[in-house]
Amino acid sequence: MGMVRAAKHNEARTPRVLIVHAEDPVREQILAALEHERGCGDTECIGSLHELSRRDLSAVDLLVCGWRLPDGTGLDVLSRVHELRRDVPVVVAGETRDAGHALAAFRAGAMDFILVDEGGLALLPAVIERCFAHVRVRTENERLHHELRNACGELTRHRNEFEVVIDRLERTARTDELTGLANRRWFNAMLAGSWAEAERYDLPLACLMIDLDRFKELNDARGHLRGDEVLRIAGEVIRESCREMDTTARYGGDEFCVLMPHAEARDAVVVAHRIQVAFARALTATASDEPHVGMTIGVADNRLGAPLDAGQLVALADEALYRGKAAGRNQVVIQAGAPSC
Repeated sequence: MGMVRAAKHNEARTPRVLIVHAEDPVREQILAALEHERGCGDTECIGSLHELSRRDLSAVDLLVCGWRLPDGTGLDVLSRVHELRRDVPVVVAGETRDAGHALAAFRAGAMDFILVDEGGLALLPAVIERCFAHVRVRTENERLHHELRNACGELTRHRNEFEVVIDRLERTARTDELTGLANRRWFNAMLAGSWAEAERYDLPLACLMIDLDRFKELNDARGHLRGDEVLRIAGEVIRESCREMDTTARYGGDEFCVLMPHAEARDAVVVAHRIQVAFARALTATASDEPHVGMTIGVADNRLGAPLDAGQLVALADEALYRGKAAGRNQVVIQAGAPSC
């Protein structure tokens, strides 16, 4: 961000150069070389590392320093400048005897190393222009990276929001709003997939059709709010009585359905009785002075009765359900057989 701030600051003024050199003649030569550099603005000269430590570098755009100072070297200048303003380019102006230190200067972060006693100062304007060009490119790159990071952050945020919305829509599309169970559409989709798996791998597949007994009487006596509460209780009991791999659904009205992969009719009967008992307990805990609501449950699997497709499996469970209704309600009935209780 320092480069971005520096770039915005530079738009309002011409660049400012700070010269750190101990020898007045050399400083004069550097100033003379910069007179013809139209890109440079104010130029200030100081002669020691101590003076540099007291300077505010916030308005400095480029620094030219000698290698030898009374209280340090060019490496000390580079260290000090980069500690405060890593975005400020530094050009080291050394003598011929200092040429062996050029590599160390570059490793310490110098932008360039020129010789002041072999015509090197004649190249100083071009070196400075190259430094400023480098800063402009670096500043622009930083700005672009900053904008890219922001754009990526916004994209990630929008993607996460989109995924949340999609997930909510998917759950809404497959869930019964009142009971929280799967709706009939999702049940049919899971039924098709489970039937195909059972057929392909010769696996058992059981189905429960559940209907609430005397539910209309309850609605007439206690109203629809109580009726909705009983439906929610039924949904919760059914879900908690089944395995996670089972599909529990509200089939319509006061009718529910459970799809049990890898289970036979005898396994499903055990679950059906568990659902009946838990439902009776749950209703007793919430009210005792209302028409008794029970459950009649029809049980079928893909081996008894030899259904030809998934639809016939559900139909067989439904037939067993209505035989239970005819036999006195609150029954668990297996397809093509006598009531189990």
